[in-house]
Amino acid sequence: MPLARPQAAHPPAAEKALKTPVLPLGALLFGFALSPAAHAAEEPVKTLTPVQVTDSAEKPSAANSYQGQTTKVGKLKQLPKDVPQGLTIVTEKLMEDRNQTTLKDALSNVAGLTFNAGEGGRIGDNMNLRGFYSFGDLYMDGIRDTAQYNRDTFNLQQVDVLRGSGSMLFGRGQAGGVINQVSKEAMLYDINEVSTTIGTHDYKRVTADVNRALSDTAAFRVNLMKTDAGSTRDFVRSERDGFAPTLRWGIGTANEFSISHFYLKTHNTPDYGVPFYRNRPLGVSANTFYGTRYDYEDNDTNMTTGSYTHRFDDGSELKSVLRFANYVRDLWAAQPQLRTAWTSPNACSGTVTNLTGSSLICRSIKARGAEEDTITSQTDYTTKFSTGSLKHEALVGMEFLKENLSRWSYSTTGIAIPATTVSNPDASAPGLGIMYGHTNRSAINRYRGDSRAFYAQDSIEFIKNWKMLVGVRQDELRADYETPTSGYKLHYAEKSYRSGLMYQPTDESSYYLAWNDSFNPTADLYQLDSSNAYKPERSRTTELGAKWELFDGNLSLRTAVYRATKFWERNTDLESTGGLLSKKRHTDGIELEAAGRITSKWEVFGGWTLMDSVIDTPGYTYNSATGAVTQHNANLKGMRPRNVPRYTYNLWSTYKLSGGWRIGAGMEGKGNRLAYGIGAGTTAITPNVAPSYNRVDAMIAYEQPKWSARLNVLNVFDKRYYESIYENGGHAVPGTERAIQLTTTFKF
Repeated sequence: MPLARPQAAHPPAAEKALKTPVLPLGALLFGFALSPAAHAAEEPVKTLTPVQVTDSAEKPSAANSYQGQTTKVGKLKQLPKDVPQGLTIVTEKLMEDRNQTTLKDALSNVAGLTFNAGEGGRIGDNMNLRGFYSFGDLYMDGIRDTAQYNRDTFNLQQVDVLRGSGSMLFGRGQAGGVINQVSKEAMLYDINEVSTTIGTHDYKRVTADVNRALSDTAAFRVNLMKTDAGSTRDFVRSERDGFAPTLRWGIGTANEFSISHFYLKTHNTPDYGVPFYRNRPLGVSANTFYGTRYDYEDNDTNMTTGSYTHRFDDGSELKSVLRFANYVRDLWAAQPQLRTAWTSPNACSGTVTNLTGSSLICRSIKARGAEEDTITSQTDYTTKFSTGSLKHEALVGMEFLKENLSRWSYSTTGIAIPATTVSNPDASAPGLGIMYGHTNRSAINRYRGDSRAFYAQDSIEFIKNWKMLVGVRQDELRADYETPTSGYKLHYAEKSYRSGLMYQPTDESSYYLAWNDSFNPTADLYQLDSSNAYKPERSRTTELGAKWELFDGNLSLRTAVYRATKFWERNTDLESTGGLLSKKRHTDGIELEAAGRITSKWEVFGGWTLMDSVIDTPGYTYNSATGAVTQHNANLKGMRPRNVPRYTYNLWSTYKLSGGWRIGAGMEGKGNRLAYGIGAGTTAITPNVAPSYNRVDAMIAYEQPKWSARLNVLNVFDKRYYESIYENGGHAVPGTERAIQLTTTFKF
């Protein structure tokens, strides 16, 4: 029997204007001071009709399908077809079937997305979407989460990727889109799951998901994770520990509360891959590692989040969220570099700490750390009402963000890396040595920022089946910088806009035209650029798209054509002196995507995109001390931007056999990607090139009600490919060679 897709609830329109004032943040804090019992002692409130839940009740369908069911990425709970922008939802089931345990793995399901490698010491998740960097557009449950760390999926219900400028919804943002991680919530049914994975290359992982209904309106859930994994790269390891408890009460009543904590500790070996040689990645074995066995990248992430939701009798809703986050990170690594001149034996770029006579490779130490604290408060009010024949769905909100960051380098005086002994590009025997400890911090930079934003949006049904969306946001940012030699202040006040026109002739079809824009200040991502000469980045997107639901709503299709344009593009390399990469560049693209069930046994998820990306106007570097302006190479005009392939695609499909067996397979691929430096001069630019690739994965699973076993084979044909590149052209990081992983899951 076909599975019916759940429809979003539509409470009746309000008959009068809102009379209740916006709840101040203090009320949220007071709410957390009350126990569930104290709330029960309050005056009676109108509650929703109770729902009977049994142990045999199925999980929400989002956990059992590749098709995304609902999303809150637009600050409203919506079906994807009601969002007038391209939207990709990576569901929990898709991540589980492909054994994708990191956010980076999960995002390989997103067409039009590529990964950056080691951007001048920038560590953690680092990606481009539609050709524009998006590591500054990472969110956790709608709250900014741009710190530099490697994210895990153990506590994720789904990942929402909203295409186009963040606009009124998020303010600061890029033309590519927003990546929002959706955490698992405590639910009114019991879950008891433990999964273990073992695999080749010393891969070991265990996770647990336990949920308890404490009463008819309260529940507690905890997710745990421990990973200790090698890789197909020599000496590269990843160790991760995760803990995520959530307490939720008042579920289904007029007043709902939630408090949660998220802890993730990672200890990884940073991988700078292999250098480029004659404009191609160095032709050594794919497992060749040029660092040392003592390189490390450590991250400690802690987030405590509280929320309060009040539901009014007329269907309106007020939600306040408060989050305290702390991020601590350290990096100590040896980065490989290719000699810059064969005729000069000692010529290497950067700070070189070792070099031997005829070596092809030299290495430099990357040693830095940082600690970041953020406090975020968000309050959103949503309501529906009518004015004459017009039907409105309105949103108003405000956001306050306080950021405090210290970033430093470690002194490497007197520390040497043992020599690298590769003497030709085909050799594969790099030397390894001991990295000595460090204690001294130097070049300490500090950033303190205070942001506030107010926003409003209205979706108006002005004719039957026709809706118009209009939204505006005002952001104000005040920031103080301190460097070892100076201190200065920045102040930005900018507006962002969101607009769209939707036509929905049936419940199964939706057509839209959208225009959105957003901004980024000089202070974005704490680049510590002392120049106030650059205008804020502006990102604008125009998109024409269509969404359909087939097979009784079980299969979602979407397509879109778009132009995304960025003005005043910043350099995102933290080691650079700052600078304007381009005054204008754009990407024209087309996207196709499918997700869901074709039959009750056959499920698919896939996407394909073509991108034509061009630098329209090169940028320049401004010297704030002298006022001198240095124009960038005019040959950049008309070039394809870095790390932007002309095409990407991904496809994954599973089929259910008899007797509890299920099989699956899929492919992903990207066109070639360019890497090159941007600066002054007039010489022709010959970029380094990471070649195109296609990779095949496969799966076989045996599933029973209380347990299951799944075998995943990654890169079935052992294809050599490079999953990420350093945009400036220094190196490329090979993807996994063939790997086999066996996962067993027990439910009790």
